[in-house]
Amino acid sequence: MAKSLDYSDFSNIKTVKQKKEEERIRIVSEDILSIDQALATDNEEEMKSVHMYIDGKYSSCITDLGKSMYYYNSQFGFSYDYFGVEALKHNLLLMKSKLQGYICDFPVKTAISVPQNNISVNVPISNEININISFEQAKQKIEDMPGLTATDTDEIISRINDLENISKESISKKKKWEKVKPILSFALDKGADVAIAIMSLILQMKLGM
Repeated sequence: MAKSLDYSDFSNIKTVKQKKEEERIRIVSEDILSIDQALATDNEEEMKSVHMYIDGKYSSCITDLGKSMYYYNSQFGFSYDYFGVEALKHNLLLMKSKLQGYICDFPVKTAISVPQNNISVNVPISNEININISFEQAKQKIEDMPGLTATDTDEIISRINDLENISKESISKKKKWEKVKPILSFALDKGADVAIAIMSLILQMKLGM
């Protein structure tokens, strides 16, 4: 009688694809840990070093890695001459979130390119309208946040109004940035949802961030 074959060990055999996926997860997990460690040091040079490493390593495989981050230009990448501690913290936290999405293989939303011949002299007017709408949307978002007290809500909306007034001033970007910085520091102390809402407005002001 022929001896039956034992296939019990076959389930433990990994394909090349499975091994590569496990290695990818291991590497990305280590890089997420390096971000946490850099943030824990609160050291500007350490955070900048990790920021540059993540930027160089993942910018080619994660679409729009720098989007919504400070001092990022879609054409030239990050400008590392202007970074401070708070900007580095903000960017590293976003990088961590994007790496977590990457490790989970979340679908990537592809950016849509706008043909050059669609650009007209009306673009500056459109930009101004978009910013005004964003301020109103941001204030409504703050009104709808359940975790804020009435006092907090009024204070945050007051800062958004200040930000709107600054955006309309006819002064240099550098002077605007000096006025914006205290508002940004205030937002960072009010939690992630408030910080994201206000930072989105600041980014749209195009102060070279």
